[in-house]
Amino acid sequence: MSTKKIFRIKKASDFAKVFAKHQSFANRYFVVYSEQQPENLHLNHWRIGLSVSKKIGKAHERVWVKRRISESFNNLSQMIADDLDIVVVARPAVSGQAQTVIQDQIKHVLDLAGILHDK
Repeated sequence: MSTKKIFRIKKASDFAKVFAKHQSFANRYFVVYSEQQPENLHLNHWRIGLSVSKKIGKAHERVWVKRRISESFNNLSQMIADDLDIVVVARPAVSGQAQTVIQDQIKHVLDLAGILHDK
């Protein structure tokens, strides 16, 4: 299952709203920012924005990392609140890591942020 386009944050203004909260949680691999979705946005699903810089590597490596992060969120989707906008910034250490490591680290940083809950 992939993250549908409607559940992605793409606009710079949407990223800016999440960054404006100035509350981040990080580990060695990721930095996570989260914010409540705007009230005029009536999605019953969380949204995700991914930021993978050129420090990670060439384009194919950055796409590889984005796909692994998206897959991790899809696997954890039942434990994420439906009214959140989440921005994930990948750090260079994530390059070349296995899917299991990436998913464990995503779960760890989301747990630090208090985003995960049991369903």
